[in-house]
This record gives sequence, C-alpha cells and structure tokens, in this order.
Amino acid sequence: MNESSLRELGMDLFEERQFERALAVFAEAVRRVPADHRSRMLASRCLAELGERERAVTAYHACAEGLLRRDYLLSAMAACKLALELSPNERRLKETLYRVHSRAARSAPGRAAVPPPLPPEHLYDGKVDTDLMGLVGEELSNRAIEVLAAPDTGGNADPQSRPPLPLFADLDRDAFLDLVGRMVWRTIKPEEVISREGEPDDHLHVLVAGKAEVTRRTDGEDRTLGFLGGGSIFGELALLTGAPPTATVTAVSDSEVFEIRREHLNAVAKSHPAVPQLLADFAQQRMMRNLMANSPLFQQLPESERGAFFQRFTFRALQTGEKVLVEGEYSQGLFLVLAGEMTVQKEDPAGGMVTLGVLREGDVAGEISLLTGLRATATVTVARKTAAGWLKREAFQELVKTFPNIRTYLEQLSDRRLKQIGEALRPLEIIDADDMMLEPETGAA
Repeated sequence: MNESSLRELGMDLFEERQFERALAVFAEAVRRVPADHRSRMLASRCLAELGERERAVTAYHACAEGLLRRDYLLSAMAACKLALELSPNERRLKETLYRVHSRAARSAPGRAAVPPPLPPEHLYDGKVDTDLMGLVGEELSNRAIEVLAAPDTGGNADPQSRPPLPLFADLDRDAFLDLVGRMVWRTIKPEEVISREGEPDDHLHVLVAGKAEVTRRTDGEDRTLGFLGGGSIFGELALLTGAPPTATVTAVSDSEVFEIRREHLNAVAKSHPAVPQLLADFAQQRMMRNLMANSPLFQQLPESERGAFFQRFTFRALQTGEKVLVEGEYSQGLFLVLAGEMTVQKEDPAGGMVTLGVLREGDVAGEISLLTGLRATATVTVARKTAAGWLKREAFQELVKTFPNIRTYLEQLSDRRLKQIGEALRPLEIIDADDMMLEPETGAA
C-alpha cells in the first residue's frame, strides 16, 4: 500500500471507531514516510481516543514541530490546539506556538525574539523496522510512539521569507496564544456546508486544509463563484456586523477549519483590547481588495488610486428595514454596499410599490440625487444586515471633482437607472375584447 492508501484505510477504521487498528495503520504510514504529518496527527487522535493522553500530546508536539519546519503554520497551530485540549498547561506546546507566531509575524520594535525549540524529553529516532500493522496492545503503543515522536528531519523553511498567516500574525504574541486556546477546530466532510448564504452566522472560518466551493443563489440557481484552499479566511463581515453571509461555502474534500466565534473574541478582548479594532482593520482591507478587484466603480480608476479612493468612505453597519434613501427626500450622501443587500423601490402612481432591483457588493445608492441636486427618485431599504461605506454629500462633491472618471461612470449609471424607472412605471396597454376576436380566414371553405 502507498501512503495515501494507508491513510484512507486508517480513516475508514477511525470512522468505525476501531482506534487501535487505525493507530497501527497511521503509525505505519509515518514509519514509511516521516513527512506524512496528516497521518501523524490522525495517529495522535487515535492515541487520545485510546486513553494514551501523554503519548498523544508528545505525538502532536512532534507533528507541530515538523509542520512548522516546513512552514505549514496553520496545520502546526491545529496540532498544538488539539494537544492543548489534552494538556492545557503543557509548556512545550506553548513554546511551539510562540515560534509559529514569531515565524510569521511582521517585524516590530520590541517584539520578543523567537524562542528556541525545547530539547525533547525523550530521544526517539523513529528507526523501527517492524511493520506496525501486525502489532496490537502495549507492543503497538510502544513502537508507535517511537515512530510518531521522532522528528521529521526533512524540510527547511526559508528564514528570510515570511509565510502567510492572515490575521493571526497581526496579533501580539499573548493575544495569539489566548485566541488559539479558545477557537474551535473541526473536521468537515465533502458536501458539508460550512457557511450558508442568508443564514445568521457569527463565525469567522479559517480553512486549515482541504478545499471548498463558494456559491451564490441567483435566479433560482446556485452559481459557483470560486473555490477556496488552505489558508482562506471567510465570514469576518458576518462576525463583525451580524450581516448574514452573502454566499454559501461547501467542502468539496475532507477539510479542517478553525472557527472563531464572537464569544471567543469578546473573551480575548478583555485582556487584549486592541483585538476588535485589529479584526475590523483586517476586514476593511479584505473588503477593499475584493471591491477593487470586482466592483465596476473601482474599475474606473488606475490601481494606484483605488486605495486612496476607498479610504474616503467611512464604515457603517446597517440594520434590516433601515431606509438609506427615501423617495422625495434629498440624499445625504453616497452608500457603497460592502456586504449584504438593499432593495430599490418606487411608488407606483396606480398604488403600491414597484421593486426596481437589488443592490449587492460593489453597488452604490444615492448618486442620482447627489449629481442632479434633486430629490431622490426611489426608496432604498436594507433587505438584510448590511455593511456599507458612507460618503457625505460634501465629501461626494469633492470626490467627483478629484476623480472625473467616477463622475462620468455615476452619470451613466444614473441615466440607466432613470430609464429603468421609466420602463418599470410605463402603463400596460389595455387590449379591448373586440381586438382579441380572430378575423375569419378569406377563402375558407
């Protein structure tokens, strides 16, 4: 059997709760390929299930150190996280987490030096010649730990590079350790929904390993927007604003995720009050990058000017039912939808309201009144919790002077919307009953 076949067999056994047999298979996979840290982590879970907590912690620690050596920082964090659940005060695990953080963190004055690795409590060389799949009981446990606790001597991280570790690297060291201890690690099966469009969610998700599909419901169909791989973060806006997710994220392979909940951040913030603002800054930067890449508004500007343009907006969290624009009243400013949904409606002279459209990420509201100086031609209502950028009337006038391309784009957008309003309110032709009579065919028999 090759490495992947052994792992698949071990996972089947683990699912069947045959933990001893699964341990033998995973440990054998590591004996053959010491760099197979996925099998090493799964073997550690088997040891924990079998009540071998101390050995499980030792195996997790060896796994974390090997992953760190290869710059798989999120997976190294996951190994430490699972071990800390078994032994919350284990010093060597915290030292490894400090080194994970220091490996990724930006240089900053006064940052603590990277602590060196602790010497191993036991010297394991992993040189076991026996096929572990034929062993059981204490003999299996003794041989397995020799393999699982042995270091992975391969791989060598580039000390000059800074591997990506979004968000976590921006926390100070103690806040990082506090958050890792609180957040939840989960395994996700293929086709399992991680986050669903439109449903309340206060989780920030970090995809540690695996792959997920991002879809959005459009015209009654689920449309694929893209795919996420290990290291991807999503849900930060839902966590910050309470706005439901605007897309569904579904695992397409066996995956691992960290979940950071609002309660975790609130607890960390008690000791580290800078954390909420750091998360807000992180979310704002992510929104800016997404809008600059996808919004037609930002496409009117050179890339070098888009950041400065975005910085002119202030952030606003809007609640469901809130009216950001009222027909017949002057617009007080321009709204830019960052995440969420707004509905555009207009009074019908015949009575009732006509829905003209829905505004989503990258769309704007209020530009017609601001450009023309006239009262708003429609009402815009928040359909569900929405994060928006806000630009006051005075700041808007300054903006369109500074960026003439933006004025041109908004004027063209206004023309299209006014035309749409006119077509939506055009009365239907009334067909007289006589007009529906069919004329007899000439020459009919």
